[in-house]
Amino acid sequence: MRLSLVGCGYVGQAIAQQLQGRADLELTVTTTSEERRGELSAMADQVLVISADDPNGLLAALKGSDAAIFCLGPKGNRQVDAAGYRRTFNDSFRCLEQLLPKLPVLQQIIYTGSCSIYGDASGGWVDESTTAQPRDEHGAVLLEAERQLLAIGSPQRRVCILRLGALYGPQREFEQRFARLAGSTQPGRGERFTNWVHRDDAAAAAIAALDGHWHGIVNVVDDAPVPLAELLNASLAKAGLAPITWQPASEPGNPGLNRRISNRLLKSKSFEMNHPRIALLSGDGAPQREPTSTAKPTSPQR
Repeated sequence: MRLSLVGCGYVGQAIAQQLQGRADLELTVTTTSEERRGELSAMADQVLVISADDPNGLLAALKGSDAAIFCLGPKGNRQVDAAGYRRTFNDSFRCLEQLLPKLPVLQQIIYTGSCSIYGDASGGWVDESTTAQPRDEHGAVLLEAERQLLAIGSPQRRVCILRLGALYGPQREFEQRFARLAGSTQPGRGERFTNWVHRDDAAAAAIAALDGHWHGIVNVVDDAPVPLAELLNASLAKAGLAPITWQPASEPGNPGLNRRISNRLLKSKSFEMNHPRIALLSGDGAPQREPTSTAKPTSPQR
C-alpha cells in the first residue's frame, strides 16, 4: 500500500511513528517546514515540504497513493483567525477535489477533524447523529471541511472523518498547561463536561480506520468525559500547586459548551484505547462513563 500522510504535526507525527516497521507500506509524509525534513526522514520513505492548498505540491504528495490521511492544522503555535482556518482546511480540500481526476488509484481518505463542531447539550450525551452546531466561525470552517470531504466520497473512494476530542499527551501534559491557574479564582462551578483523547490513541484510531476501511464520521474520545473543575484541580494537585477557588455567584453568561461525547461507535469497531481515561483522575471521584444501555445518546436541546 502507498499512503500519503498530509500534515505531520502533533497527531500526524504520532501516526508516522506508529507506522514504522510496516513492511506492507510505502509512506510519504508532508510538512510545511523545511527544518523538519531531517527529523521526518527517519519515519517515512519520502518527505515533501508543501502546502496542502497548493495544487502542484498536493499532487506530488498524493500521486500514486492508494490512501491519504489528512492531519491539517494552521502553521505555528499561535491561534489564527477564521480566514487562516479557511486557507488551511477549505482551500486544501477544494484543491483535493480538483485533483481527483489525476488520482485514479486514491481509494481512501481519512481526515482528523474535531468534536468542536458539536453544540451545547446541557451536560447530556451526543453522538455522530447529533446535528452539528458550531459556536464560532472556526467551528463553522471545520464543519464545512467535513462536508467538502463527504461530498467527494463514493463506493470507489471511502471517506472517513475522525472527530477528535481535545488532545493531550507528550508535550501537552495537564500539569504544565494548567499551572498558570494555580490558586486563582474562577467564575462558576466548573461543572461543564470536557472531552479528551490521548494523542497516541488518536493516532492509533487513524491507523485502525486505514486498516479497517472505515467510512463516515466517527468520534474519537476517551471513555470518561470529566467536569472541568475536577480535571483542573486534579492536575494542579499532581503538580503540587494550589487548587482553584470557584465562585458560583459569578457564573458568566456563556459558561462554555457542556456535553458528553459518545465513543460508542468507535468501540463498536473493536477499537481498544491504551488511555481509556485520564490517568491522573484514577481513584475516588472518577468521572462518570457513558451508560451501557442500548438507548441512543440524547441530542442537545434545539
